[in-house]
Amino acid sequence: MKNYTGAKKGKFNYYLLPVLFIMGILPFLIHVKSYETHLEDLSFFAQSTNADVFLYYKANAFIIVCSIMLVLTVIKALTNKKEIRVLKLFIPLAAYASLSLLSALFSKYSQFSFSGIFEQFESVWVLLGYALTVYYCFLFISTADDVNIIMWVLTVSTVLMLVLGLSQIFSKDILRTDFGRWLMLSSEAYKDPEAQIQFTFPLGKVYLTLYNPNYVGTYVVLISPVFLMLAFAKKKIWFIIMNLVIYVGLIICMLGSESRAGLIAVACSLILLIVIFNKKLLKFLPQAIIVFILLVGSVYTYNNYTNGKLTSKLKQALTMEETIHPLERIETTDNGILITYNSNTLKVAHILDDEAGYLNFDFNDGDDLPVSFDVTPNEDDGTLSIAINDSRFSNISVLFFIYEGIPQYKITIDGTEWNFAYVNDTYYYINDKGRLDKPNNAERTSMLSKYGNSFSNRGFLWAYTIPLLKDNIILGSGPDTFMIVFPNNDYVSLKNSGNFADQIITKPHNMYLQTAVQTGVLSLICFLVFYFWYFVYSIKVFKKADKSNYITMVGIGILAGTFGYMVVGIINDSMIVTAPLFWALIGIGLAIDFIIKRDKIFAVKEEELPENGQPVKNNRVKSKSSRK
Repeated sequence: MKNYTGAKKGKFNYYLLPVLFIMGILPFLIHVKSYETHLEDLSFFAQSTNADVFLYYKANAFIIVCSIMLVLTVIKALTNKKEIRVLKLFIPLAAYASLSLLSALFSKYSQFSFSGIFEQFESVWVLLGYALTVYYCFLFISTADDVNIIMWVLTVSTVLMLVLGLSQIFSKDILRTDFGRWLMLSSEAYKDPEAQIQFTFPLGKVYLTLYNPNYVGTYVVLISPVFLMLAFAKKKIWFIIMNLVIYVGLIICMLGSESRAGLIAVACSLILLIVIFNKKLLKFLPQAIIVFILLVGSVYTYNNYTNGKLTSKLKQALTMEETIHPLERIETTDNGILITYNSNTLKVAHILDDEAGYLNFDFNDGDDLPVSFDVTPNEDDGTLSIAINDSRFSNISVLFFIYEGIPQYKITIDGTEWNFAYVNDTYYYINDKGRLDKPNNAERTSMLSKYGNSFSNRGFLWAYTIPLLKDNIILGSGPDTFMIVFPNNDYVSLKNSGNFADQIITKPHNMYLQTAVQTGVLSLICFLVFYFWYFVYSIKVFKKADKSNYITMVGIGILAGTFGYMVVGIINDSMIVTAPLFWALIGIGLAIDFIIKRDKIFAVKEEELPENGQPVKNNRVKSKSSRK
């Protein structure tokens, strides 16, 4: 059998090294990196510096590895043109990469598109690296031996990740030990006993090395079907047990992360596996029953162990409950502060003449009619308390004072304080960063905004993201620029949302909206066409393939895993902690499809079997390169 990578038969394929790094080492890169955010000019953002542990070094290591893959691909193209192979489905992938690059070049915020941004670091170089990774894997993986090596590296990596995950489940988090400090801190900081890592998540919650528990679900959805298929791929008992244990361990880690979307996506991937195997599933019926029992048992046991937390959170996430907020909008103009409350507008303003010692308040409603109020001086601090004598605004109180020569208001609405100042002949809102700003009353999708708390508050994010699409059809706002174009200065909506009141929204928690806004709706279409083409192409290959063959089983597992990733992408974003695995697996899956077709690893039809039950010797026998 010819090795299409150019390496001699039996020799290790050194072209696999970048792929092995992505599959086995990249997820573990964690180290503190202090950096300048360059976002101080944004009114809603005040941090000039920030520290990252999980993203920065992963992104930069991935870019370096992709640079190496690019050089090797170019060398391959120049020295062995005949071995360069291309599929038509790479056309939409190339279009996606091209649009991403153009989006970065023409973005108003290109600095961040090329360098990465706060809490993301998925720059255009990373996006281009995703596309390159797919093609590189397809080009340089050409035998079952290559696939087998990658699977063993993935196995070792996953086992180590499971050890970490179990330590987090049982509140013995390895990353919170002295060893964890050594991994994450620089040598100087490690020697300083006062240098500590602040962990956002409580003990007992699984986050692995993936930045956020949400991405544990994404990670598990992506690779668990591969191990499920590996358990069926060989007849050795120890191999079956090992892969089933890994599969169950991954499910337990996902449960420990409380990723409800991950659980749903795992179910979707299992349904896809049932569809692919169809009647052939009967051949694996004992194993399938065992897997079903293990899966249901794990979920049931964890739910009981946590006193029903899993089912409770699933119900909460799927509940569609309309939320109505009395405070609808706040606008600051030259003439006053306009507050819309229960569809009624209150204008708060004053007229001040320091020289004449003259101060007068002007409170009107939406029809420009006077609103009655009483003013009570506070002798202790010199402030003026203003009580509004109008039932429409009974839950609104106003405190006026002058600080350092600047007239200011503290307006309390339903118990929440809002601060304003009159500067340079206009009114401003003083946000929680202490900055003057004009509140943005952003466009929203009305239906989703009514159900903003649905899907774990994703409804709110999507309601304000969807209107951004019309301005980002062709090129988008630029890679890694979502937090800049999202209305983070719509202070009323953010406070009404509850969970996002004190947060900066950096992503929409939807991979498809994230792509459409940042690199354009057209790039999203290209990405979807590419994946759909890969999906259909693989289904056609597996329909004819020998489903008892090792490499076929791996390919089916990869297809199910990437499908689950696409499902969970409805709830989660593309992130450097998991996305490289997704793109690499697609490349490996395409390479497997190519190997199956090239080596004719097809199932033998019953009519081709002679009376002794052995297949005839024709071009439909299993390839010697396949593994049992």
